[in-house]
Amino acid sequence: MPKDSPTRTTADKSQTDYDRGFERCVVTFIDILGYKHLLKTRHAEDIVKVVNALRSFAAGDADDWPNRSDEVRLYTQAFSESVSDAVVRVRTVDTRSKDGPSVYELIDLTSAIIECVNQGILIRGGMTIGPVHVGQNGEGPIFGNAMVRAYEIEENEAVYPRIMIDDEALQAYLQDESLWRSGKFSSNEAQMGLLHIGVAEDGSHFVDYLRATDGLFDDGVAGQLTFLMKHRKLIVDGLQSADAKARRKLVWLANYHNKFIAELRAQYDMSDPDGEFHEEIGVSPSDLFDSLTIEQSWTKVVTRLDELAGVADL
Repeated sequence: MPKDSPTRTTADKSQTDYDRGFERCVVTFIDILGYKHLLKTRHAEDIVKVVNALRSFAAGDADDWPNRSDEVRLYTQAFSESVSDAVVRVRTVDTRSKDGPSVYELIDLTSAIIECVNQGILIRGGMTIGPVHVGQNGEGPIFGNAMVRAYEIEENEAVYPRIMIDDEALQAYLQDESLWRSGKFSSNEAQMGLLHIGVAEDGSHFVDYLRATDGLFDDGVAGQLTFLMKHRKLIVDGLQSADAKARRKLVWLANYHNKFIAELRAQYDMSDPDGEFHEEIGVSPSDLFDSLTIEQSWTKVVTRLDELAGVADL
């Protein structure tokens, strides 16, 4: 080695990621479901529109307000980077103003999912909390162990069109008041969390964007129902052309959709076809919710076997 060459230093193994310049953030890795199929079947200009739509809806808010005063972050703020069909979002946690980074991220992700559905795009992803490099003003590059974990959740655990939430991130949220608005637990934020965090059949947690549509639209129930109709159409159209692998993912989404429709239906009086619901929406509640439900074509085999099993031997 030449005499004047710098020697490579080894990091102190006792140091944490935060000691080594990384920053605690809520991290979400998102990509487009069925992107490979798009590459094989869609015109390049169409794919550009889809990718740009995701990038727009999942973008951060870095230009909304000053993020730093000297070396102190002022507010929780989201930054993003994108490559191909993937977007990674990071939302700063340790700020002067304790303004609820976790619930802010859930709200933003819900809005992003809804906008993507409106554009005919299904996404999946993974959300966690941990160390990443963001850059002083969010200029990146974005990297770190939490980004790796978010990617692993999206790639290996999400599977279906959903954004899964890391169990460790949820445990941190339930135990660490600095992740809550005003730096303390509150019933209002807990209710917001209940609205946005769903539990799947296997016990995993995901962003429950359908439940969060309650009261979200400017035109109230009519807006919610219009969105749910678009959601249904996107699933039904996908099921008609999907291969076996994609079909299983859409069946999960259809079951999620139908479960929510059943819960929403229970809130209305189906016995009054000409009541307030008809006056506001222009259709009877039973007709409307019947039209919103997706026929479970994937159960036809079991249904037919059940019918045959009930036939007496002649």
